[in-house]
Amino acid sequence: MKLRLILLFVLMSFISSFAFSQNKGDEERITDELRPSARNISWIITQLIPSPTWLNDRNDNNSSLNFAFRWQITALNISFSTNKYVSPVQSVFVNPMRKYTGSLELFVQPELALSSLDYSGFNKAALGLGSRINIPVKNYGEHMYVSLGGKYTFRNNPSQNISGYYGIEGGVYFLFGSLGLQGNYNFNKNTEYNFSIYFKYW
Repeated sequence: MKLRLILLFVLMSFISSFAFSQNKGDEERITDELRPSARNISWIITQLIPSPTWLNDRNDNNSSLNFAFRWQITALNISFSTNKYVSPVQSVFVNPMRKYTGSLELFVQPELALSSLDYSGFNKAALGLGSRINIPVKNYGEHMYVSLGGKYTFRNNPSQNISGYYGIEGGVYFLFGSLGLQGNYNFNKNTEYNFSIYFKYW
């Protein structure tokens, strides 16, 4: 009788240990599915989604709003909220918390108008380079933050022999900084302002 109990105990111990090891293996397979390549590919694809933009196109006699696509690229971000053990600097792939909790940012904005800017004479393609400061407003920036900055837009105008113009920019952002509204005032009378629905997935 004792021998049977001992054998039964050993058998039950073996079965339970085997089941535990199987469950542990399943958990490891699940928790180890981090796949950085899949994350990076999905991130790159989302960066191709443009921000809808409207450009002011005018001369002394006529004016219109032209639709354009603008892409948002964070070249460099310097966070004001990191501790001393973490570098405040990130480039291109920026943790959103570093940005919306307060930071200084250098950005690049490729831009393409879908129709000719006939009144102003500027080319459809442009490239904006600038910097902005991000300031949290609500819930440390998670629910809302604002930005203020300046930029230079490289856009050729063959008729006026102009290669670009300076401008100032302001924005307000929501949903952890993924969606927002941006406005620009440009120091050129033929394209004084534009505004954009800002979209940026980190």
